[in-house]
Amino acid sequence: MSATLPPLPKEMEVLRQVPLFAALQPETFARLAQAARIERHAKGDIIFRQGDTAQSAIVVVDGFVKVSRLSANGDETLIHIFGRGESVGESAVVARDRYSTTAEAVGPAVVVRVPGALFIQTAREFPDLAFAIINEAQAKVIALMDEIEILKVQTADQRVLRFLLSLCPPDVDTCTMRLPYTKGDIAASLGLKQETLSRSFARLKAIGIEIDARQVTVASVRRVEEEIARLNQLV
Repeated sequence: MSATLPPLPKEMEVLRQVPLFAALQPETFARLAQAARIERHAKGDIIFRQGDTAQSAIVVVDGFVKVSRLSANGDETLIHIFGRGESVGESAVVARDRYSTTAEAVGPAVVVRVPGALFIQTAREFPDLAFAIINEAQAKVIALMDEIEILKVQTADQRVLRFLLSLCPPDVDTCTMRLPYTKGDIAASLGLKQETLSRSFARLKAIGIEIDARQVTVASVRRVEEEIARLNQLV
């Protein structure tokens, strides 16, 4: 008979939704979760830095974490912005390597830090976790390839519309929401200059999208979907 497992903090429940951990047996999941540490970060906090030894895997519980890479000449390139339930840094941990990017909170954020040594040991003992690591790495490569393709073929308006549509909850036709991070970070994540993003926002007023500072109102989600379809036909 297995021992009764101690209750987990509510923040740890997000781990169950992460592909890396969803397939784990309860005892194995608890083993990782009990050793993990919950961290609360303010905007601008560095969660890990490019070049540091990869000592832990990170899961975003709340807020957003941007991952960027610094080139040899000092230029920063934003790679991706991770949100709730997404994992960061696990590939470097498994490879016993250094982080190839820097992870930074783009606003108030809560993350779970899973110790790297235990993560590796559990992957050795629990094959499903090892396969999940491989699958997650492959999924991230495919997602990155999709993003590169989008940057090459889609106009600024198409990228902005897709982004705004992703913020709208399902099964609604009108929505009001707050932009999740700064316009500078949004522009960088979409491969745009900030002035290009501003011009796109101005053009999209014609289809019922109003943006006031970081407050966004979409008068008709269906109209946005129709505009995306129309622009796709022009590419």
